[in-house]
Amino acid sequence: MVEKYVTIGIAGHVDHGKTSLVKCLTGTDTDRLQEEKRRGLSIESGIAQFKSNGSNMQMAFVDVPGHTDFLKNTIRGLSGVDMAILVVAADDGLMPQTLAHLHILNFFEVKNGFIVLSKCDLADDEILYLAELEIREALEGTFLDEKPIIPFSAIDKKGLREIEKCIMETAREIQIKESSLPFRLWIDQVKSFAGIGTVVTGTIQSGTLNQGDTLHLLPAGIETRARLLEMHHDKADEAVAGQRVGINIPKVPVKDVKRGMVLSVPAAVHPTYLLNVEIRLLENAGKPVKNRQRVKLYHGTSVTNAMIVFMEQEHLYPGEKGFAQVRLMKSVPALPGDPFVIGILNIQTVIGGGRVLQICREKIRRNNAGATCSLMKAVHENDIRAFVTHIFKLNPSTLMTSKKLARYFFVGEAAIEKEILKGVRSGEILLFEGQGFFEKKQYQALKKQVPPVVKKILTENPLKVKASYEEIKDRLSPRLNDAPFQRMIAELLNEKKIIKSGGGFQVPNYTANLSNDREKLIVLLEDYAQTSWLVPFSAHTFWTLHKMTCSLNEVQRVLDYLHTQKRLIRLNNRRFITHDAMAVIKERVKNLIRLKGGLTIEDGKELLGYGRTVGIPVFEYLDSIKFTRRKNDMRVLTDPEIEQQTDA
Repeated sequence: MVEKYVTIGIAGHVDHGKTSLVKCLTGTDTDRLQEEKRRGLSIESGIAQFKSNGSNMQMAFVDVPGHTDFLKNTIRGLSGVDMAILVVAADDGLMPQTLAHLHILNFFEVKNGFIVLSKCDLADDEILYLAELEIREALEGTFLDEKPIIPFSAIDKKGLREIEKCIMETAREIQIKESSLPFRLWIDQVKSFAGIGTVVTGTIQSGTLNQGDTLHLLPAGIETRARLLEMHHDKADEAVAGQRVGINIPKVPVKDVKRGMVLSVPAAVHPTYLLNVEIRLLENAGKPVKNRQRVKLYHGTSVTNAMIVFMEQEHLYPGEKGFAQVRLMKSVPALPGDPFVIGILNIQTVIGGGRVLQICREKIRRNNAGATCSLMKAVHENDIRAFVTHIFKLNPSTLMTSKKLARYFFVGEAAIEKEILKGVRSGEILLFEGQGFFEKKQYQALKKQVPPVVKKILTENPLKVKASYEEIKDRLSPRLNDAPFQRMIAELLNEKKIIKSGGGFQVPNYTANLSNDREKLIVLLEDYAQTSWLVPFSAHTFWTLHKMTCSLNEVQRVLDYLHTQKRLIRLNNRRFITHDAMAVIKERVKNLIRLKGGLTIEDGKELLGYGRTVGIPVFEYLDSIKFTRRKNDMRVLTDPEIEQQTDA
């Protein structure tokens, strides 16, 4: 049973014997293209399976181009390797691309490997000794420092056994890729086969893939599935992190798929144009990188132009590190923790690299650079507590979940949840079961603002006697999630700091300050209501009769205000009547029902002096306050207790 899958990068300068080494180890010639055969050098990265008897590991070599013209393909090939074999020709020694490949491996955070001193048949003992000294000195402080240097000759196979042994020993030390995380694979090869369709190949960076699983092709956003899986020409039902796998994706034309794209399970990765990163320039980078300088960014197997916007400086000098936002010309399906390499536009060279610290949606500005820097330092230092604190500050109105936070941070969801639950236990973080977490300080600050917000809404419109749920939330914080807002409202009602009023809210003891004109209008309306007595009236009736200088809408607003103040009753046809008049109507209705056993619409004319049009809304109001109820085609009184009720 295979317990570990290891991808091994074969790196080094052009014509130093990388392809020959792979052929000796596997029997496979990784130079497949006619152009590669003609020129005698690798153009594309070649893949070869390495088999070792009795091992529970499955290994694959990635033989990358050594010529500077094909740097893009070199970086793509090395982007997903677990260990590296650096090949240095004994007769040439260290060359520019040897060091360039070493820098790329460092930026991709490869930790394991060793060195093969090739073509040792062309050098005597003294040259071999000097070559080894040169290599030791150059590799000091790198991940290959103190690693074995094995002399090798492809002619007589000298050193081959030692290389095979070292591969096995080094591979055993490698920490396997995380299978529990969502599936993600950077595509490095695309082919089309008759009768099958499009097949993409790459190394699985994380997760597990089963035949038939739904997949998203990113950044295009195309949905497909894994119809067939194949590892080194063998069909399989499942593939796991670390394996190189070919995936047949149906109904996706080969023209729609390119190297540099990603296959992932749905919702696991979200393409972005903005990355907050830490960048380090090489000591030999030459010139500093200026703020807002455009560079070429190599990320996974993708390559795109980008602008570097520094957060704390105007220049980054060779050998220095700094935080920056990378603004991409095309979106990439990145995740926090992803390594990358940068180069100069139109020049095949590597000048630096770094790691993605945060996936972001907004461009960094001078006014928020400080807060973003603090967040990135927390991520860089792996300080989960500080990270969570900063995320709450940057998203003050948003419920956070450990899953959402894990998208910002390259620590697992479980580790983040553990830290958040510590805050819940200490009382610093509020838990909203099944919905997320909210910082308590921010919650209390927002809650404290609710009563003043309610009062301000009412003060701005004195005729308004209640503030709606939506109005308060919009004034307080439009992006505030419903769960914390609902809890705030419930707590404030319980504490009597706000009170319910119909379908909205008031503050206790609030009195509207009405203008003199409105006070005069109120007097006129209440006088008219008394005059109208048992006959309900509308705003239009009053406005027409009095030939008012104010608008009809103003009359309607004041009448509605008098209704909410319980100074007038509003019927469902927006006509108004006094409480005293309604008390007389109730008394007459009660007496009639007791006498006749029920009230019909036709009784309205004799009882109140008006017919169906005016009478129906009056009787429906009595039903609504449960003074009467419908029984067949008439109305009767409710039970004796309700019969005695007075209008509230």
